[in-house]
Order: sequence, then structure tokens, then C-alpha cells
Amino acid sequence: MSAKRKTKGTEFFLLLSFALLTVYYIGMALFDGPIWCVDSPSYVSMDFSREPVYPLFLLGLRILWEALKLPYELYGLPGYLTLAVIIQSILWAVSALYLGSFVLDVARRELNDRKSVFLASFAMVSQVAVSFLNRFIANRGSMYSECIMTESLAMPLYVIFTVVLIKSFEKYDTRAILKLFFLGLIISSIRKQMLVVVLAWGFVSFILNIFVKKYRSLKRFIQTVIAIILCLFLIGIMDRGYNLVIRGAFAGHIGNSKGALNTVLYTALPEDAALFADADSVDYPDMEELYIRIYQECVARELTIDFAPGYEQKEKSSVLNSDWSAMASHYADSYDVIGFEVVLPICDEYVARYFPELDSTHAQIKENQVEDLLMTTLLKKTITNIATGKDRGAWYVFSANVLKAFVISNANMSPKILRKISMLLYIIYLVVFILLVIRKKNWTGDVIKRMMFTVLATIAINCVVTGSMIFPQPRYMCYGMGGFYLAMVCGIFILLNSHL
Repeated sequence: MSAKRKTKGTEFFLLLSFALLTVYYIGMALFDGPIWCVDSPSYVSMDFSREPVYPLFLLGLRILWEALKLPYELYGLPGYLTLAVIIQSILWAVSALYLGSFVLDVARRELNDRKSVFLASFAMVSQVAVSFLNRFIANRGSMYSECIMTESLAMPLYVIFTVVLIKSFEKYDTRAILKLFFLGLIISSIRKQMLVVVLAWGFVSFILNIFVKKYRSLKRFIQTVIAIILCLFLIGIMDRGYNLVIRGAFAGHIGNSKGALNTVLYTALPEDAALFADADSVDYPDMEELYIRIYQECVARELTIDFAPGYEQKEKSSVLNSDWSAMASHYADSYDVIGFEVVLPICDEYVARYFPELDSTHAQIKENQVEDLLMTTLLKKTITNIATGKDRGAWYVFSANVLKAFVISNANMSPKILRKISMLLYIIYLVVFILLVIRKKNWTGDVIKRMMFTVLATIAINCVVTGSMIFPQPRYMCYGMGGFYLAMVCGIFILLNSHL
């Protein structure tokens, strides 16, 4: 086949792929309409607890919709939300196409056209499959691309960031760093959990630029560190600047400590009230009393680890000798109740009682500061207890959550057989990666190694961060699911091709 015909064939394949992806994603969006979720009101109302990008995205579409005098309602919701899910759906189609195009280019360096097209198709289908599972198999019954939630933008941008990171090390120049910088800035400002992409960037750079001979460059690693520090700084500035314009307060969004606070309260004790005896009586009066009230309410509603199945052996419980999945399930059920039904209303009452002069915005800031003090004080004690062997179950909760996070990153918790399948898949993945590392060097195999390493590293970082700060659930963990299966299949194809 001539180079010209080959180029035309590639263009036709990618054009057809994009058309099919667009029909699927936009078709489902128009069929289902915007999916209004529990968190949706807080994005539309630009709640203080939310990062800036998604609320501003919705605000911009609302202004445009009203300026064009389009129908006020569609699907029983404000019409601009339909425009939002259409744009979100296009972004999902673009991200899947971008992934498929990347895989096609990589595969053609070593595999024939048929195998290359298969892998590129599999790359795109891997992303479609995740949304399909959520829409038709999972209990949620909808695709994230149609939801009025941050995942609708964060998930496709996560895919694009991962591809850019994998590609960047071929020519890790200023342009590559700037792409990663701006993508990391935007994704993290959509959803703070997505700081995992910035952490993954730093970790991958650390391993490749410090330990791998082909990419070894202290200069590049230092450039990465500087870029990441600047990115983190600007994420904070964007957050604060947004709240300055919207609320008149140069402050970051509230609620950052809620995840860790819920976790340390889950394993707290009544005597922990003494930890707050030295709190500043002016800025934080009667903190002991506040803690006791929160703790007693948690116990009354059976929200602590003492009421969790799988914790029968108390401090001796671990993921090796207890029903860790039952404990993790109890923790997940308790998490939001602790945060939103116990801590938030009690702390709101506390602020209203001791600081009645504060307006709504500054009262929320004060409540957030109170939560920060509760969290940091209890967390220090928890870390000390773990280090000195006096842990009451915090390490058990953390390890069970991380283990659960790994499972639902490529499978599901039930039925139980899926947990074993998940472990087997990780073993296969690692074996394929190791075999690729030790086989003969070639361009394609090298890229696939980077892909496998980057995908797994990002999944692992997401599991650890999510397991330590919030309870794992599918919408937090499925970001890398399609990439996991794609990277594993690509690795297997490269290995098989070298022996056929």
C-alpha cells in the first residue's frame, strides 16, 4: 500500500471512529437528557464547597443560552444543561479518539495494519465500555458524560492528560511541560481529587528522569518539580480569586478537610476531647465540648468503627484476618452521614453561637477553620498512635479502603469472585510489564512500557489518595479503568508479536 493510500485510510478510519463516537455519546445524551445528581445543585448554585471551573462552565452556558433566548426548559430542567451535556459528550468523543489515534500511531511502528487498527479500536471501545457499564450495568443507570457533575469533564481530560504524559517523554521539552502544566491546572481546578494527575506527573518524571538511563536527566526532573510547584500555587490562586469575585472573600473553597475528618472521627475515642484543652479560647472557644457533642452523636447513630462488621477483633483486625469489605462498606455508609448530618450542622450551630456577628460567607469560612482544627488535631494523634503501635483501627480503615479502591479500579466488589479476578488481572498486568522490560529494545515496546507504567502508577496514586481522604466508590476509581485494560492488551500484543 502506498504511503498516500495509507494516509487516506488512516484519515477515513479516524473520521469514521469520531462519527461513531459522537453518535454514541450525543445520542445517549439526547436520549437520557441531563442527569441531575445529588451534587448537581451545588455546582449550579456555585456553592462555596466547589472548585471554580465546573460552576463557571455552567454559568457561561447559562448566560449564552439566555442571550440567545432559547427555550427555558428541556427535559424538565433548565435548557442550558442540555447544551452542557452535549459539549461534555463531544469532549468524551474527542478524548476517546485522541487515545485511539495515539495507539494507532504507536502500534503501526511494530504491528501490521490490521492489528494496529484493532488496538486503536480497542482503545476507543475501552472508553465507551466504561460509560456503557455505568449506563446499562451499574446501579447508577447513567453515563458520567450526561451528568451535571465534575466527572463529566474530569474523566475525559484525565484520559487526554495520561496520553500527553506518556507521549511527552519522547521529547520532554518546554512544549510538553506546558501541555502537562495547563492540563493539570484545569483538571485539578475542576475537581480537587484530580490533583492525582499532578502527583502522577511528578512520580513518573521522578522514576524515568532519575532511574531510567534512556530518560535520565536531572535538569528535566528539576523543570518538572518547578512546573508542579507553580501549578499547585496557581490552582490555589484560581480558587481564591474565583471566591473573591463571587463571594468577596480571597479564600479557597471550603470542605477540604472533611474527608480526613470523617475518617479520624470514625476511629476516635471519647477521651480524645482532652486533645482540644489547649485550643485558643478566643478563636476556638469550648472545643472540648464541641468534640464531645460530635463524638456522642456519631456513637448514638452507630457511625464509628465499633459498630462495623469485620471489626470483631478490635485493634487486632486487619485485611488479612477480618471481613475487611464489610468494614469498608460500613465506613462508606457512615462517611457522608458523619460529614453532612453530624459535623456540619453541629459546627454551624457552634459558629452561630460563638460568632453571631459573621455574615454567611465568613461564617462558612469559620466553620471550615473549626473543621480544620478538629481534623489536624485528631490526625496528629492518629499518626502518632500508628507509629507507636497504639492504633485503634485507622490503619485498618486505610488499608481496607486502598484495597477496595484497587479492586473497583478494574472490577467490582461483588460478587466476591470479582475480587479474586481483580487480583489476578493485576498479576497478569505486572507479569506482562516485567516481560516487556526485559525483552529486546524497540520503539513500540518502549512506548507501551511507558503506557503500562504510567497507567498503573496513576491508578495506584488515585487509590492511595482516595483511600486516605475519602471512601472509594466507582465514580472516583473508574478514571483509569479503560486505560488499565488497554495497556495490558497492548503489552500482550507486543509480546505475542515478538514470538510469532
